[in-house]
Amino acid sequence: MGVKLLVLLSLLVGVLYCLHILAQDYQAITAPKLLRLLFKRDVNSTNNYTPTVRWKRILKYDPLQCARYLYCDLGARSPDSVLRRGLIYMLSLEVKEEDKIALTEFESAYSQGKSIRDYPEHCKKKYPICPFDAPLLIDLVNYILRTRS
Repeated sequence: MGVKLLVLLSLLVGVLYCLHILAQDYQAITAPKLLRLLFKRDVNSTNNYTPTVRWKRILKYDPLQCARYLYCDLGARSPDSVLRRGLIYMLSLEVKEEDKIALTEFESAYSQGKSIRDYPEHCKKKYPICPFDAPLLIDLVNYILRTRS
């Protein structure tokens, strides 16, 4: 029992870390140009810094498929908030070569959600491993964004 609990807790920490990376990238993209230097993760280009989403890293720390479930739900529901629209916008940004394969996972999840518009329960069936529901995941991302400000 103790080993199973430790494994479950480590998986949940992975989910929270994955959402943390997503929130960091969201914040770096939506920050005013003057403040983008604060969120800069790349030291190579100081003048023309364009924030990117680290899809490969997010996918790496998403063993329970919660981030993919979140993007499926984003496609299934109308984008009724700035955060939802921003997360969807992140899919359309230019990505580094190393992130292209991982991005297709999230684009696929989003398009599956769009294909079943107004039926977000299908996303939970598609990604049943995630123990959270999508509104809670959005609330967690929102909380991470507020505490980082």
